Amino acid sequence: MLKEKLIYLGYWDKIQNHLSTILMIILLGVLFFALMNCFLGHQLMRLWMTVIGLAIGGAFGGYMGLRHFYDKNAIFLSATVCAFAVAMAAALVYRVGLVVLCGGVVFATMELLFPVASMSVHMGFVALGIVVGIASFEHETIVVTWVTAICGGLAAAKAGLLLVKFQSTIAAVIIGALFAALGVKYQYSQIRKHPPGSRKRGRKKVEVRHGRDSK
Repeated sequence: MLKEKLIYLGYWDKIQNHLSTILMIILLGVLFFALMNCFLGHQLMRLWMTVIGLAIGGAFGGYMGLRHFYDKNAIFLSATVCAFAVAMAAALVYRVGLVVLCGGVVFATMELLFPVASMSVHMGFVALGIVVGIASFEHETIVVTWVTAICGGLAAAKAGLLLVKFQSTIAAVIIGALFAALGVKYQYSQIRKHPPGSRKRGRKKVEVRHGRDSK
């Protein structure tokens, strides 16, 4: 159905003609963001919540637009509205953001490592991502750090291998594990330097001092 809709809109031939370029751009983007996520997942947590929210919302809105509309502007509007809605929810509602961040990273990594056509497997990946996201409610620092490091490392390894046209899940897992180990080590070193909540405590101390000085 989606192929027929893309043919009707005139996008299918354009996609086929530039498929290799499109795939290369996507893989380069995945490689960049995966490495950033691997080493700066916890430090840039709010940013990742928003970025992944945009991606999830845009993909869902675009998919629904393609299914229900025949007008290009309506499809674009559907993708845009959903992208900003999910991104705002992820940025403003903390627990929604955690589910979007952890769930989105886990789902995207599993899809990249094990691309299959079975809808039941896709739903399994979604369920796994949601479970991991909910687990982060109680153990935020641990879950976010390990999930972003492991998934970022695996995704970066897989994307890098695909860019050099070497398809091997085993090699991706081995290289990804090395990236993940380095990512976990680096993220924890940064967490020890700047513990979660230290900035807020620092601001409160400054406010108290200012209050005392004014008296």
